[in-house]
Amino acid sequence: MPAYGQSFTEKQTAQLAYLRALRRVDPCGLLLMLKDIGAPTYISGDVGGCFGSIKVAGSANPSSVGLSLMLGDYSRAKPEFRVGDAPVYHTAGTCVFEFPVALGTLPDAPKLPRAGTPAVRVVVVDGSRSELAPNCKMAQPVIGVLATMNPADMPVRDALSAYPIKIAERDPCEILGEYPGQVNDVRPSLFGDPFACRFSLRDNDAQFELTIRTGVDPPSRAREEIRDGVEYFHGQDGRMCTSMVRLGKPLYARDVPGGAIQETSTPERVFIEVLSFSLKNGDCGSTREMIDKAVRIFRDSFD
Repeated sequence: MPAYGQSFTEKQTAQLAYLRALRRVDPCGLLLMLKDIGAPTYISGDVGGCFGSIKVAGSANPSSVGLSLMLGDYSRAKPEFRVGDAPVYHTAGTCVFEFPVALGTLPDAPKLPRAGTPAVRVVVVDGSRSELAPNCKMAQPVIGVLATMNPADMPVRDALSAYPIKIAERDPCEILGEYPGQVNDVRPSLFGDPFACRFSLRDNDAQFELTIRTGVDPPSRAREEIRDGVEYFHGQDGRMCTSMVRLGKPLYARDVPGGAIQETSTPERVFIEVLSFSLKNGDCGSTREMIDKAVRIFRDSFD
């Protein structure tokens, strides 16, 4: 596990290793493994997950399925049901389900820290959904396939992935290499996003989080500037600062099979975002400096 010029604790090293393992899984590859349930009609990949449409025989309309990976905290949660030995957790009033992935059983896997369990999040919208309430019926067979999968058989994210995104093969914590020996604390993001790096720096009271994500538009209140062909967006809300860049080609949905690009769809773009929060002041200079460093590090990985 790269140290990026820092001295990590055993717990931090283990957390970073599991976040790296989650980034290695190809969520669009997982979606295509649902072919025994129904025929995928299209997939739309992003950095953190994959969204697709599955046509089930006998159903008038296709169902939409979204898959992503995360570190979840289920220490106080009660499972809705189980698939084999795997507990499945449900967010009430939605068709959002999460279940753990046994990455700790893989060879040479470090001991799993108490805080954070590797998990898959499944979001399902049935083609037969009611306007009055979500219809989650499609979730059961989807979870049945994925929850029983051997972690060693999960598809790997690389240039030959079902929906390759070059930047998704990078580690957001590479930014730590720009601050050798200065990092005070490294931890998973609040929501367990494997494409986020949360940390603090010595001699700086701010908490930072660098995230690689997708989106259609930047925040409406952000101030835009273009430098060296790069779109920058900056914003400030009290003691919170935001700096982000938008790079790379649009991420269009693709037909399955065949992989033809659906250029009529609304594409997303990849953003790198740096957030900082300070209890003392709202000086955004360090945030803007960090986004400039991120552009130098990651620019060659934008398609």
